[in-house]
Amino acid sequence: MTPSQEVEFSVLGCKVKYKPEQNDSHIAKAVIDLVLAEIQQLKISRPQLRDTDVAVLVALKMAAEKMQIDEEYKGNILKLEGSLEKALESLSTQAI
Repeated sequence: MTPSQEVEFSVLGCKVKYKPEQNDSHIAKAVIDLVLAEIQQLKISRPQLRDTDVAVLVALKMAAEKMQIDEEYKGNILKLEGSLEKALESLSTQAI
């Protein structure tokens, strides 16, 4: 996939076109591969599902994973800020 070249792919029979920006063509490919892998895995484990059900379940799974990562990130930032504040307090008391 070259930058600025429109790419077409199919997800559950839907044709999707994407024109990546200069620096994100590898991300676009990784996203497409991830979505297609999730779809394939779900279709193998639950072949009776309709494509619309598969699409919704994959979207919900990915949204839940994103929210979990966001929460972990926020928690880690708060811990880091707390550690930095303690370190600064320690340095300021030692300087006095």
